[in-house]
Amino acid sequence: MAKPLVSAVIITKNEEENIADCLESVSWAGEIILVDDNSTDKTREIAKKYTDKIFIRKMENEGRHRNRAYAQASNDWILSVDADERVTPELAQEITELLKGRPEYKAYAIPRRNCIGDHWLKYGGEYPAPQTRLFLKDEFRYEEAEVHPRALMEGDTGYLKGDLIHYSHRDIEDYVRSLEGHTTLEAKKWHSSGREMSLGRAVWRAFDRCFYRRLLRKKAYKDGVYGIVVAVFSGMYQILSYAKYWAKKNNLEGLNEKGHPAREDKLPPEGRKKLSVVIIAKNEEDKIRNCLESIKWVDEVVIVDGFSTDKTVEICEEYGAKVIQHRFEGDFGLERNIGNENSSGDWILQLDADEVVTQGFKDKMAEILKDGDEFASYKFLRKNSFFGHFMMRGGWYHYSHHLFKKGFAHYDGKVHHQLIVNGKTGLLKADVEHYPFQTFSQLISRHNRYTTLEAKEIFDLRGRISEKEVLYNIKVKPLKLFWKFYVKKKGFTEGTHGIIFSIFFAWVHFLKWAKYWELLQGKNES
Repeated sequence: MAKPLVSAVIITKNEEENIADCLESVSWAGEIILVDDNSTDKTREIAKKYTDKIFIRKMENEGRHRNRAYAQASNDWILSVDADERVTPELAQEITELLKGRPEYKAYAIPRRNCIGDHWLKYGGEYPAPQTRLFLKDEFRYEEAEVHPRALMEGDTGYLKGDLIHYSHRDIEDYVRSLEGHTTLEAKKWHSSGREMSLGRAVWRAFDRCFYRRLLRKKAYKDGVYGIVVAVFSGMYQILSYAKYWAKKNNLEGLNEKGHPAREDKLPPEGRKKLSVVIIAKNEEDKIRNCLESIKWVDEVVIVDGFSTDKTVEICEEYGAKVIQHRFEGDFGLERNIGNENSSGDWILQLDADEVVTQGFKDKMAEILKDGDEFASYKFLRKNSFFGHFMMRGGWYHYSHHLFKKGFAHYDGKVHHQLIVNGKTGLLKADVEHYPFQTFSQLISRHNRYTTLEAKEIFDLRGRISEKEVLYNIKVKPLKLFWKFYVKKKGFTEGTHGIIFSIFFAWVHFLKWAKYWELLQGKNES
């Protein structure tokens, strides 16, 4: 049987996990075109089993890239498919029958089943959500935009009944990665086009997309927790896009790269205890030098390095640090205890690579090392920088418990590890400055990773928690946390920094518990 005169066009970049199933689902087409954006995995190798029409082209922006890909086709009709999509047999048969005759329209929209993992999202506007994917090559093109390009075509569009299956996200963690990438492009588009976006408008759009459109009008709640995830993420798309636009417009990203003055002068060696500093690190070459500059005065620096592949170890050795390499497996408490065991000082200060010790802290530390035997440990103030602004309200200026006598304390817990102390704890009213990220992309990626670890830790420690408690932490607790950060802890006094901070960290709590719920579903299936 002759194959239909349609060219299936797929654009790819590092899609070795998806591409075989995608190409198998379009193997009935008369021609398969694959345009690859310099994949470094086995995408092209796998594709060669299905087609010899493989083109390599770097993507400048999505709209232009798709238009160039369609231009490679030799047939008049194009079927545009993404690597994470599958053409159902019903759709393949429908297209085949359609092209045997004289199609009424120049383009056809196809219903698409969007899935997180194997869960088909049927509500919240996710289905049928028809996409114009079958069209005459000379009658259709995309706006040459970097993100969400619009389809440009004259005339009416027909509608097919067969579905495309879209495995849009493997899980919630993968969904966050996609959200991070798309919001970066959206913010870049707003900024480069000179578009003015206000915080108030972004918040209103977030509320409208999440609550009104998704949850109420389109009933996303009927898809259970995944439906709530999709609704919340549609709102967070607006907030994160605005936050990145705001940071770019005001040149707030990269402010933490500034150097800090070295604290070189050593403390008097006579009549005092010795201080060791322990730092947990992996690929921290852009941050750790500032940290090390601020602690040149200490007696010993111990680095527990997770086999860095950048210049972290080289920089640490340049400062005379002792480097202990240990492969990180999700247990921060273990890493800190390894540092403790390999320290020789009478007192131990645990720091992160993105922290900087202030002169005030050094002065207070000198007093403790000389005659501070009353306490076995101290909590010191952690002063957190949020895009060039120290957050003095909102709950992010707080005491941190990481200074103690050697042999009097150890860490317990993997992610939310705690210092267990044998003795009394005092308060040290001096600051350690914390510069946790340079960009919003780093912030999102870090908390995407942390919430995955935290969800697993909850499951390992508590097992199967009641559905009531899980849903409370997904539906209610994030709203209460926003109220706590923004109102009770006076985050509103921090202006735009305060509201973005409060929304973001309420969302982080939502992420952690949504991932726990997802983990629980996987355990139930197994």
